[in-house]
Amino acid sequence: MKLTFEPAPHYRSPQSTGGIMKELTLCLCAVTLFAVIYYTMAFGASYGLRVVIMMALAVLAGCATEAVYYKATKQDVVKGICSSYPWVTAMILTLISSIDNSYYAIVVSVVIAIIFGKLVFGGFGQNIFNPAAFGEAILMNSFAAAKSADFATGATPTQAIKTYGWMLSAENFGPMVERYGGLGKMLLGQYPSTIGSTCAILILLCGAVMIIRKDIDWQAPVFYIGTIFVVSLLIGLMHGAGVWYAVFQVLAGGVVFGGVFMMTDPVTSPVTIPGRVIFAVGAACFTLIFRLRSNMADGVLYSILLMNMLTPAIDKLMDGNQIKNAAKNVRTVLIACAVMLAITLGVGFIAEGKLPAGAAVEKASETVTAETAAVPEVLYADNASGN
Repeated sequence: MKLTFEPAPHYRSPQSTGGIMKELTLCLCAVTLFAVIYYTMAFGASYGLRVVIMMALAVLAGCATEAVYYKATKQDVVKGICSSYPWVTAMILTLISSIDNSYYAIVVSVVIAIIFGKLVFGGFGQNIFNPAAFGEAILMNSFAAAKSADFATGATPTQAIKTYGWMLSAENFGPMVERYGGLGKMLLGQYPSTIGSTCAILILLCGAVMIIRKDIDWQAPVFYIGTIFVVSLLIGLMHGAGVWYAVFQVLAGGVVFGGVFMMTDPVTSPVTIPGRVIFAVGAACFTLIFRLRSNMADGVLYSILLMNMLTPAIDKLMDGNQIKNAAKNVRTVLIACAVMLAITLGVGFIAEGKLPAGAAVEKASETVTAETAAVPEVLYADNASGN
């Protein structure tokens, strides 16, 4: 019998890169459309128009930057742009930004994201950082003061709970979350936050469609969101909180959006399934640690960037024949995840809630009033008579 050997890969997917990016773009358009409708209905037509303008400027800036690059390097401009998909980076960056960011800040951040987050590494498919996350980090740190006072939407849920140290009792949680319509409204995206991160139900629906269509793998979003929920539940139980605390941790901020649209980037995440599990669990643990112990209101962005840096190490750890090394890889995943989860639970155990300055003053005032009310009236009479 003659055996014929041919090099891998032996499996051909019916889905092409162009098809995947097309469907990803459609999902991002759906999230953008929801944002336009929500901001128009909640704050006025000027807010909805601002979302459209921000998105248009970001996409134009991304495409123009790559056009200049391809022109300077004497490559086909149209072919280069169509095979590099700069609009995806621009759209994601805009959707994870707040609506009060200036147009100038958005444009500059997109240009930096394209040049230093992607092109300097060799272009599409060779970057080590998620370009959109890289650009948003620049936007947050370098353009924090470049805000438009005309488009303020008030404190976001992550900013509000951060004033309590991310630990709330049941009596404080109710009034705080009711400012945003409760957890039901948060699930439907009826609250202000970053432009595209609010409607969890729509984002999860887009994620399900892309998983079914084989555009993305399910491991990263499922383990990322699932780990945040489970660990938050355990931390909440340590401090007397209920299931609502874990639900809030998932719905608030960019957890769902990051899990579906950013954690699933095949270029900046591990190539193996065990590697993706470690990647997702690690990002979830970093997110919770940042929320509980750092000065940031939300930790999704930097957790993804940190795990991007660790992706080569994770790939090397999981290198080799995946079938022969299956048992070894399972042990490695279990050990790595156990260590990360233990550290996160330890951080959660020592975390302490706090009252915002205004609430602390109000509570102190109530205490003084209660103590005064408890003083017998005869004392006031004695004091009045000078005795």
